[in-house]
Amino acid sequence: MVDRCTITRVTGETTDRTTGKVVPLTEQIYPNEDYPVGRCKLTSYEGYEAEQESAGADMTEQRMSIHLPVGSVRVNVGDIVEITYADLDPLLVGRTYRISQEAPFRTYSTSYRIFVDYIAD
Repeated sequence: MVDRCTITRVTGETTDRTTGKVVPLTEQIYPNEDYPVGRCKLTSYEGYEAEQESAGADMTEQRMSIHLPVGSVRVNVGDIVEITYADLDPLLVGRTYRISQEAPFRTYSTSYRIFVDYIAD
């Protein structure tokens, strides 16, 4: 795995005193003390798209997979992945994805292959 990413989890919310908007409180769960580099691999070999309408706008949901080292982190649905380094494709840097399944733990796994949904810019 040559890319790097961070994974954050929403732990609550607060109100910004300047804007009055409710903003999420987050905690970084990966990289962590045991896996300080944040290795990951993004792939989209499963062709899956879904059309949705939200607030009168058409949206396309794009399902992909993020691969993480076995034992690195236990993710929850809704956690946010951000690509922080991608030497082979610098356009990936800064892109964010929402975890859409808990890691599929299994015997003899070489990586956690976790479904994520792309969050449009």
